[in-house]
Amino acid sequence: MLEERKEAQRRCNDAHIHRSQMSAHITSTEGPVLDPGATGRRRVAVVALHFAEYAVRLSEALADKWEVLLILYDQNVMNELGQDWESRGEKANLKCLVLKKPRWPWNAIVNAWRLVKQILRFAPDVIHYQENPRDEIVLTLPFLWMYPKVMTIHDPAPHKGTDENRLRFSRYRWYLPWARRSADLALVHGEALAGELVQVAPWLHTKVRTVAHGPLGPEEAMLTEEVPPRGMRLLFFGRMHEYKGLEYFIEAVLRLRAEGHPVTGVVAGRGDDLGRHLTRMKTSGCFEVIDRYIAASEVPPLFRGARVVVLPYVEGTQSGVAAMAIGYGRPVVASAVGAIPLLVRDRINGLLVPPKDVVSLTNAVRSLLLDDVLWTRLADGAGALRNGELSWRSIADTCELVYAEARELRHGLTGKLALRR
Repeated sequence: MLEERKEAQRRCNDAHIHRSQMSAHITSTEGPVLDPGATGRRRVAVVALHFAEYAVRLSEALADKWEVLLILYDQNVMNELGQDWESRGEKANLKCLVLKKPRWPWNAIVNAWRLVKQILRFAPDVIHYQENPRDEIVLTLPFLWMYPKVMTIHDPAPHKGTDENRLRFSRYRWYLPWARRSADLALVHGEALAGELVQVAPWLHTKVRTVAHGPLGPEEAMLTEEVPPRGMRLLFFGRMHEYKGLEYFIEAVLRLRAEGHPVTGVVAGRGDDLGRHLTRMKTSGCFEVIDRYIAASEVPPLFRGARVVVLPYVEGTQSGVAAMAIGYGRPVVASAVGAIPLLVRDRINGLLVPPKDVVSLTNAVRSLLLDDVLWTRLADGAGALRNGELSWRSIADTCELVYAEARELRHGLTGKLALRR
């Protein structure tokens, strides 16, 4: 889903606990922690060395009822939430441990030690991992065996192309099954991904549960009234890899231009599929190409200025870009692949088309360019999903039920082992 981006210019000091974007409480990693059970709340440690924005939003919602320890990489959180991510408000029930992404094996060992130390001191009822099988995660598993574990698996199998090739030649391909086997329960975004996960990890067939993917983007963007923006800017955003279907977006934009519609295709991001299309886009005169890392501060104007967010995926799991479109209240035209239809509801907050179908893609985008009533209805639909079914409060409630089930499973197993002894 969301790739770790360019190394941040400013790194947090990894020896301290920092404040999260909106609600972390500042303490020292060496200082006192709350006495387990002192508040009468359950405790969850959320370990997210990737998908920082997702993890921060979820943790903030969980902190309404739980004590939360959120563990992040500095680079990832600043890339996704901005350099000023720790300058927002506080929430006493949420603490955040920020680690430096290791450059050397020794750094990973130090991170693993800090993870184990802080989790043991925090004494959680459950650990919730956002799957990212880094060295320090695997190193900590033997020391945290006693805790119930839930793992959100965003991509059951790597995307074709760069992701697949990178994993093939990486030690992480050996880490992946080990980490997944440690989970008492696995969370995925929808039944389609549940089936895909069981295919690649059959030992999880009784352990998979589903949860929605929540909206992404700053809260202030979620409070504005949705009105059609001026202009006809179509946004293609994120990682430029083959599975995203950039060639179909380009073809749709060119067809709309040939019909006389003054559209501009905004292509923002970088990746290995961009290079082969650059010449065609530049010579056509109807594309704005931002071929570089997109800083968090640049994201809001891209989405707010877009008439339509276009996701012509060839294949996929779920989409962080679709989650951003919901956050910003923008209608989406997307391919009906993977779990994308759970975020892009046809004629509710977007329009779904078959993959690799340029005619259907062009027709759907055209309808949103010409019909303000339809545009407004779909934008309002995005807001309704954002504040209701797909809200982080609703997602946190689902996670809490899964945590309770994981604890029951783990305690049942522990009891059986004790009886055998």
